[in-house]
Amino acid sequence: MHPPPPGATARPAAVMVVYRRQDQVEAALRQLSGWLPLVVVVDNGPQTSTGLQQLCKTLGAVYLHGANAGGLAGAYNLAQRHLLAMPLPPPTVLFLDEDSDIGTLPAFLADPDTRHILAQPDTAAISPAYRDRATGLRGRYMWLRRFRLGFNPREFEGVREVAFVINSMSVWRAEALQRIGPFNEGLAIDHVDTEYCLRARACGLHVHVHGSHEFPHAIGERRRYRFLGMEVQSGGHGPARRHLIGRNTMWLARQWLWREPAFAALCLLRLSYEAIGIAMVEDQAGAKLWALLRGAASGLTASLRPK
Repeated sequence: MHPPPPGATARPAAVMVVYRRQDQVEAALRQLSGWLPLVVVVDNGPQTSTGLQQLCKTLGAVYLHGANAGGLAGAYNLAQRHLLAMPLPPPTVLFLDEDSDIGTLPAFLADPDTRHILAQPDTAAISPAYRDRATGLRGRYMWLRRFRLGFNPREFEGVREVAFVINSMSVWRAEALQRIGPFNEGLAIDHVDTEYCLRARACGLHVHVHGSHEFPHAIGERRRYRFLGMEVQSGGHGPARRHLIGRNTMWLARQWLWREPAFAALCLLRLSYEAIGIAMVEDQAGAKLWALLRGAASGLTASLRPK
């Protein structure tokens, strides 16, 4: 891995959230600390990891203990508060998971198109495309209008404006983070990034994916299958996580119905898609379907507004 060449865009501060793999992130942290101006590590485990804390001290990284308060959203908010309270906040912030593969990051950051997008005041974020580790399928990015939506092809080159990106490996303008506000801790994990992108859109900000760069990423334990002639993938999450997905998806549909009716319809399709994948290729199908249904029902009345 090599640092970006001279003249690359102002390098972001990195935020890495660590939950289960405190002892497996050393190599990535050493790489990041070697060429980024600031690395913030949020330990979201229940107890302070003295080993990770000492590693951060050795590398000059900031260690924060989130204790999983507010889930993944709470960890992002903890790091965001720290960064934006600095006398000179970084101009951009890179979000990473504990298992993020950062091998393609230097080329992505040094790309002139990435630099150009991040220089625009109406940009919220830009991300490389992700390819699922388990299935080999690239993420399917969509575009959204109030009454219409559509999907880009899985494989594309160059920069495209999209409706949503996953937070892992996404670079956000600090000004956009301040304008949008904190991540929604009521959602905790699932759809935290979806909801944040919707709020960016409501602020008139734009989200982009650079299809000429990609990174491997794992979301659950996905399984590839064919349905109605299409190649798709199931999520592979357990019953507890399916309950959370059902609740958050239904809450988002209810919350954004009037402002983004096409998105609300997509949420209902997402629940159907989840159910089909569970029924066709996953084990514990009965327990997972029941959890998804109960979660969706609870989402009809849940109050999950950002604090």
